[in-house]
Amino acid sequence: DRDGKEHKKCRKPRQGEATTGRRRQRSLLDVHDMYGESAAVLYQYADGISLNAEFFLIDEVTGTELDEDKLLDLCASKGATCSIGDGTGTVGDPLALRQLLNRTDTIRATALLTAAEVEDGAAGTSVTVVYDGKVEIVAKTTAIADSGESLESLAASVTATNEAKMTELRDNTPLQGTLDFESQQLFPPRQPH
Repeated sequence: DRDGKEHKKCRKPRQGEATTGRRRQRSLLDVHDMYGESAAVLYQYADGISLNAEFFLIDEVTGTELDEDKLLDLCASKGATCSIGDGTGTVGDPLALRQLLNRTDTIRATALLTAAEVEDGAAGTSVTVVYDGKVEIVAKTTAIADSGESLESLAASVTATNEAKMTELRDNTPLQGTLDFESQQLFPPRQPH
């Protein structure tokens, strides 16, 4: 151009060029039969069937003036890595406190935090914490569409594969419950510049 500077434009994939996309699926299952066991059992089985999954124990927190950052700090003080999931923290819509299970973690039988710990840590008032043995499985997949394959076709194929693997995981470990899949489609990614 006039300034001597080169401008890069975003381009669309050319005919015959591969496109990469990502997909995330999750489901809740019951982990009661695994209390006291190592989370390594779940990760080892997932590894064996090439399922890229993470496992989160779910505590449900309700109360007023819930401070998500302080809740996360309280988790960290217990040596846990947590994130905030769905919910507003009100009765009928509890806030999901998601504890990431590492391979070396033991699957607990009680809540990570007590209501008193949350209140004493200034993370909320009138707090209740409920843990009813739920584990959230989150599977992430990156896939490449073959030449001529649509992203919709690729997404459907990835979804079917992940659902089959998550079902196999449930059927061959002590996990129980009905798989109710929720998918987040991350197709397509940003195009290269």
